[in-house]
Amino acid sequence: MKKYKKIFVTGGAGYIGSILIRMLLEDGYEVTLFDKFYFGKDSITSINADKNFKIVEGDIRDRRLLEETIPGHDAVIHLAAIVGDPACAADADLAVQVNFNATVTVAEIAKKSGIERFVFASTCSVYGANQDEVRETSELNPLSLYAQSRLYGERGIVALAEGKFQPTILRFGTVYGLSPRMRFDLVVNYLTLKIFRENKMSIFGGDQWRPLVHVADIARAVKLALEAPAEKVAGEVFNVGSNSENYQLKELLPVYQSIFPKAEVSLIEEMEDKRSYRVNFDKISSVLNFKTNYYPEKGIREIREYLENAGPQSDFDHMKFYNHKTISNVSKI
Repeated sequence: MKKYKKIFVTGGAGYIGSILIRMLLEDGYEVTLFDKFYFGKDSITSINADKNFKIVEGDIRDRRLLEETIPGHDAVIHLAAIVGDPACAADADLAVQVNFNATVTVAEIAKKSGIERFVFASTCSVYGANQDEVRETSELNPLSLYAQSRLYGERGIVALAEGKFQPTILRFGTVYGLSPRMRFDLVVNYLTLKIFRENKMSIFGGDQWRPLVHVADIARAVKLALEAPAEKVAGEVFNVGSNSENYQLKELLPVYQSIFPKAEVSLIEEMEDKRSYRVNFDKISSVLNFKTNYYPEKGIREIREYLENAGPQSDFDHMKFYNHKTISNVSKI
C-alpha cells in the first residue's frame, strides 16, 4: 500500500508534468492536476477519462483556490513555473510572482495542511557559469532572472522546513526529449527541429558544458523522490541527471550527423551563450539508485520520428511549443 496515495501536482500539463502524471496514474495514484493551461490542454486529452484523475484549472497565484484544493492530499509535487531565461525575460514580474511568491504560498499551504512530502522542481541553472564540476554543496551563482527566481523559491521553501515538513528539492539538468506537451525552445529539441527542416545545423561555440537529461528520466526522478523513505529525501537537495550525460555541445555534432547523414553540420567558434557547467550526479545515484534510461541519440531519434509522423500541416512555429512566445502573448492580454 502506498504511503502517499493522493498527489497534488502543480503544472502537471506541462513538459515534465504531462509525463509524470501518466506515470503516477499508471501506478494507481490518485492525481489532482492544478494548471493554468497556458499551453493548452492537448497534453492531457488522452487521460481525461481516468477515474483517478482530477483537474483544477486555476492560477498558481490564487491563494484562495490553493487553500481549497491542496488540503486532503498526501503529497505535493510543485512543477508550476515560468521556465527558461527567455520566458522569464518576457515578463519579469510574472516570473517573480510565479517562481517565488506563489512557490512559497504553495509550500505554506501544504505545510499548514499537514502534508509531509513536498517535492520542488528547481534547476541546475542556479550554479551559473562554473569551470569546476558542481555538486549540491557547491557555491550557487545564478546569472539570469530564471535561475535567481528558482533559487529564491528554493530558499523560501527551505525556510518553512520544520518538524515533519522537510521538502525535497530537485535541481534538473538541461532537459530534452519528446513529451505530450512538446517544446522546441530547448537546445537539443531546437537543433533537432532545425536540422530536420533545413537539412543543416550549426552549433555556436561548442565548448560549453551541459548536463543533458531526458524529460522521461526527469519524471522518473520526481516519482522516486515521492516514493523514497523520508530518511533519504527529507530536507535534501538532489541534482537530477547522470555523470555520463555531461556533454560539451560540440560532442552532439557527430550524433546529429549519424542520425541525419545527408545533412550539413558545422561548428561556429562564435559563442552566443556562454553558460557552461558540468554537474555531479553521484548523490541521486547513490541515495536513490537513480539511473537514466535515455541518451541524446535515443532522444533525438524519437523527436525525428515524431516530426516525420506529424505531417506537413503541423505548425512547429506555434507559440505553444515555445515558453517565451506563449508568455509574451499572455502578457499582452
